[in-house]
Amino acid sequence: MRLTDRYASAINSGNLKSHPDTRQSDTDVLAAFGMAARGNSATGRQGVPLAVALARLFSGDNRAATTIVGILTELTWSKAIKMRVKIRRTQAQDMARAVLAWHRDGTCRPCSGHGYAVIGGTTVLGDAECPACHGSGKRRFEREFSIATEELARWLLAEIERESGKAAPAAMMMLADRIDM
Repeated sequence: MRLTDRYASAINSGNLKSHPDTRQSDTDVLAAFGMAARGNSATGRQGVPLAVALARLFSGDNRAATTIVGILTELTWSKAIKMRVKIRRTQAQDMARAVLAWHRDGTCRPCSGHGYAVIGGTTVLGDAECPACHGSGKRRFEREFSIATEELARWLLAEIERESGKAAPAAMMMLADRIDM
């Protein structure tokens, strides 16, 4: 079983007893992800709070979206300053929400993400590309943002995608640090 699966199970666990003979109890997994979010100054490991919050969201805890939007807002705000894009903090927060929403559900509605147009009057897909998404199966990301902020929004989407896979390896490193002690 993958660690992300164990994490999803541990989040919803009703049994948080620690088992001294294992490092894979629900409590150990939750602690490892918590430590991965904060980092470990003793070993020099940097925390990955966005990655852990995304892992929690993808595990089914929708309350993590609030944490993610907060982190993304700060990232957007600081990157906007570096890119010399003039936005207000509330606009950075709105952008963070919109990018996260698109990442969670960017599926093209007319073709339900299949990329092919539905034959009129039926529920069957034809062999013509969907005119709304041009065969990609996704809504156009650019339509969500103004021309002035489009590059910043693309950068933020790339950050989410980059961070999405970091939580489990960071948690494994934290478990390894605890085992070595």
